[in-house]
Amino acid sequence: MSGRELDGMGGGTIGGLLARRAAAIPDKTAVITPHAELTYGELDSIATRIASGFQGLGLTKGDAVAIFLRNRIEWVTSWLGTARGGFVCVPVNTAYKASFLLHALSLTKARVIVTESLLLPAVVAELAELPQLEWVVLVDEAAETADAMKVISYGELLDRGDPDARLPEVAHTDITGIALTSGTTGKSKGVVMPHYQAVVAARENVESMGTTSRDRLYTCLPMFHGAAQLNMCLHNFYAGATIVLAEKFSASRFWDEMRSYDITMFNALGSMLPMLLAQPPSERDRDHRVRRIFAAPAPPDVLMPFEDRFDIHVVEGYGLTEIKNVTYNPIETRKIGSIGKPSNTTELQIQGPTGEQLPVGEVGEIVYRPKVPNVMFTHYVDDVEATLATMRNMWWRTGDLGYVDADGFYYFVDRQKDALRRRGENISSYEVESVLMSFPGVLEAAAVGTPSDLGEDEVLAVIETDDADGFDVEGLFHHCDQRLPHFMVPRYYRVLSTLPRTPTGKIQKGVLRTEGREGPGRSWDSWEAGLRPTRHA
Repeated sequence: MSGRELDGMGGGTIGGLLARRAAAIPDKTAVITPHAELTYGELDSIATRIASGFQGLGLTKGDAVAIFLRNRIEWVTSWLGTARGGFVCVPVNTAYKASFLLHALSLTKARVIVTESLLLPAVVAELAELPQLEWVVLVDEAAETADAMKVISYGELLDRGDPDARLPEVAHTDITGIALTSGTTGKSKGVVMPHYQAVVAARENVESMGTTSRDRLYTCLPMFHGAAQLNMCLHNFYAGATIVLAEKFSASRFWDEMRSYDITMFNALGSMLPMLLAQPPSERDRDHRVRRIFAAPAPPDVLMPFEDRFDIHVVEGYGLTEIKNVTYNPIETRKIGSIGKPSNTTELQIQGPTGEQLPVGEVGEIVYRPKVPNVMFTHYVDDVEATLATMRNMWWRTGDLGYVDADGFYYFVDRQKDALRRRGENISSYEVESVLMSFPGVLEAAAVGTPSDLGEDEVLAVIETDDADGFDVEGLFHHCDQRLPHFMVPRYYRVLSTLPRTPTGKIQKGVLRTEGREGPGRSWDSWEAGLRPTRHA
């Protein structure tokens, strides 16, 4: 990268980017929450005061600050203050407690945690095992409830901060954050991320979404996820736009919020789009200014009805915490069902079991390497073995299966560990789940293998719905039979009101496999009901 490019990105650091925006548009509103809003100038000044306040607590460059908050303005200011001071931000899932919270704070060696009174008891319960945790910053007025702790209020931290403080120089290669993976196969790993990775992620979001300073962005996803923190919030700052940070998702109030805040873009994950589609049709379905959203995934059976009903363009993409978003489906030349083409800083291949590049159309592992330095994670915290295990022949292994077509568009097929094999046929759990989720009433779905008397696997579909008792399982079977090859149609079904999830919200497929057909919820066997998939050949 050139020095000129870095200068245009605020030196390639989060704090530098904020300073650049504050100098150009100090009075423009940068962020809005239900209870507060700040301009770029105010945000920049507060970030410096927060950084100075952390210095006053004894922190030095490279020390970790954990943010354990629900979505609120102090999440944003604490994060930006951490970045401005050269400290390392550790976003902590608000569902964490006990061993999960202890592991997150121990692994990252956080010296300060910013939290609120609602979440404080979970922190207090683990203090005896956290000798390195020196300070608790409380953002609400409950500091007196924390006896025998070094507690400072957020307001006092700000008051101690010097807006003209001398802060350390921060380079684009310096570490800005440690993101905690979901831990679906073991304890969470700490993904160490440089500033430049975050800033480039924001730039590529802007370029791929066509975002301008006139846009008004919205996210209701939790800020401890990169989807909200980097892909929307920092994306917004890069564009010099305005973002609305909501506290949580509500399908029934969603479009009223879009109209109230005059939103033009938002992002969606998981079951948000199916839940919005499940709302009763309204004459106001197109009465809004939203023009584009970023959604991953958005299966065609969801994407097309959503676009038709709400008159919105859905942009799909693909990424992982370690490497940021690396593909986007081009707005003008997209292919439905594709995860798009690699970004300008990305090189991808589809490789076979021994690392050989596979031909067009053949399914293999998606592997990645950057075209420029410092745009991917540097390592996993205290885990050299896991870091090295992700590399092969100078490529980073995603663990995901996919293929590329003749036009250079990539397609996601499945997670390697989630792939199923039945009657000699390989089955994509992702494709089965996409069909399951296109059935009315299904909010989320997981397809897993369950042992068969005939060897290999039978397919077990576990679905989440608001009406577990009245759900039409037989109707779901026929829906799958009409849309899936016969060997992919699930034989077994379990209906739950809530799927088991990790604290970061990912479905725990390992739990579902272990529970099998006898787990909680209503179970149904299509064979016992006298139904078999239709064979067309």
